[in-house]
Amino acid sequence: MSRHIRILAGSLMPTAGSHIYNRELIRRLAERGHRVSVVSLDDGGEIWDDIDVTCLPTRNWEDVPGTWRFATTLHGMQAKRDLASASLTEPDIVIATEHLFLKGHAQRFPDTPWLYLAHSLVIAHEIDSYGMTGIQRHLTRHFYTKQQQWALRHSSTIVRFNHVATDALRQYYGESVLHAPVLINPPGIDTSRCSSRKVSVEQDRPLRLLFVSRLVPSKNLGFVLRSLKAHAEHNWTLDIVGDGPDLQKSKELVQQLNIKSRVIFHGHQSAPADWYEKADLLLFPSKLENMPLVLLESMAHGTPALVIRGDGKDYRVPFSEVIDDNVSGLLARNEQDYVKRLAEIFARPDQLKHLSENARQCVRNRYSWERHLACFETQIENLLDGRPEKNTDTALTARADR
Repeated sequence: MSRHIRILAGSLMPTAGSHIYNRELIRRLAERGHRVSVVSLDDGGEIWDDIDVTCLPTRNWEDVPGTWRFATTLHGMQAKRDLASASLTEPDIVIATEHLFLKGHAQRFPDTPWLYLAHSLVIAHEIDSYGMTGIQRHLTRHFYTKQQQWALRHSSTIVRFNHVATDALRQYYGESVLHAPVLINPPGIDTSRCSSRKVSVEQDRPLRLLFVSRLVPSKNLGFVLRSLKAHAEHNWTLDIVGDGPDLQKSKELVQQLNIKSRVIFHGHQSAPADWYEKADLLLFPSKLENMPLVLLESMAHGTPALVIRGDGKDYRVPFSEVIDDNVSGLLARNEQDYVKRLAEIFARPDQLKHLSENARQCVRNRYSWERHLACFETQIENLLDGRPEKNTDTALTARADR
C-alpha cells in the first residue's frame, strides 16, 4: 500500500555513509510507489524529482564570537522554530534519523507514528570520537544524549541495523529507557553494479591493500600504518580513500614510518567502487561502528576485509554479525592478532580467493534492499493498522538467515 513517508534526514550531501544511506532510502521508497517527503539541512546538490525536500535554513553559530561553544544547542533551538513554521503537510509515518529535528517534528505532528533510526551506535560515543575538548564537548555530548534518550522513550519503533547496536543502547542507557519495540533491520546494499570478478593474487605484483573511511581517530588509520610498517619486508601497496581532520597527521605518520612510496592518499571519493574492484583486501580495524557501509560495499565487490572483533570497550563494532571468520572475511581477536593475521596473508595471499566469493555471496544473501525495504513496510503497516508488536527485538527481527 502506498503511504506518505517523511524522512528526517539532516544533510543529504554524499560525504558520509549515513548520508549515502538516507539518499538511497529516499529514492528506493519512492520507486516502490510511496509518496516521500524529506526534511533536511540541504538538498545534497540534487534535483529530487517527485520528492518534496524541505531545506531548513542554517546558521554557522560556530563562527559567531562567544557562541561557538553553545553551537549545538543553538542549532537545536533554531531547528525547532523552523519546523514550527515550515510548510509541511502531515505524513502517514516518519523515519527519523536527524536528532536536531526529533522534538520539533513530533510536537508539530503529535499523532503521527515515527520510527527512530539512529546511525550512531550510541550518540555519546560518537561525540567522543570527534576530538572536541572542554565545554564544547561537554555541551554537545549533553545535548545529543538528551535527544537520544527522548527518542528512545517517545518513538513508535526503534530501528537498529544489528543486535550489537541494540545491546549498546541497553548497556549505556538501561533497559527502562527503551520504551518502544526494537526492529532489527540489516541495511540494504546495491549489488547491481558490482562485477563478478574474483581476487586474483599474482606473485609478481604487490598485494593491493585498501583503507576507505573518513579520517578520524576512531577509524584507526594510524594502527593500520604502523601494522604495515611491521611488515615492510613484504610486497604491498595501500590506497587510502577518504578525507577528514586526521589527514595531515596521517600523512606525517607515513613520512615518519618511511613508507611514503607505498601509500597513496586519494582524498574523498563519492564513488569508491573502482578502488574496491582493484583491491585484494580491505583493512578496516575501526573502533566504533553502527553498521559500516564501507565494509558491506567492499564485500559486495568481492573484496574481503580484515577487521577486529568487538569487545564492548575499546572496540564497539558489530563485525562478528557481518563476517564469518575465515569464510567471508578475517576477524581478528585483538590488535596483536590483527598484525599476526596480516603476516599470514602476506605468507599465503592465495587464501583471499575463497574469501572473495564468500564475501560477495554474504552481502547478496543477507543485505538486499528488497529485504530491507520490505521489513520497513511491514512495520509501517503494523503501526498504521494499530497492531503494535511486543516490546522485544526478537519478535521484530529482520535478521537474515545465516
